[in-house]
Amino acid sequence: MPSMRAVLETRQKAAAAQVKRLEDELERVRAALADAEEVHRRRVIGLEQCLEALAEEDAPADVAGEVSRRKPVGPRRAVPHRRQATEVKELSPDYQA
Repeated sequence: MPSMRAVLETRQKAAAAQVKRLEDELERVRAALADAEEVHRRRVIGLEQCLEALAEEDAPADVAGEVSRRKPVGPRRAVPHRRQATEVKELSPDYQA
């Protein structure tokens, strides 16, 4: 039969080993938490930027003093429609020539 001292030392070593395992696990969880918080922070910023861009896009283009940032769709007409161009001076300089 083992002595009481040997039993207590065995239990103490087992407890110390468990403390070490839990400390290692705690460090791993803290690192994973820090990584997850960073990902969350970046996604919150990305969502805010996306929502701001959508809000700017939905804003009315006729705001006084503000120039529209949208590019024109398709090529521009060098010659106005016939009903809009009643005189030669309304045509572009190339077409006037």
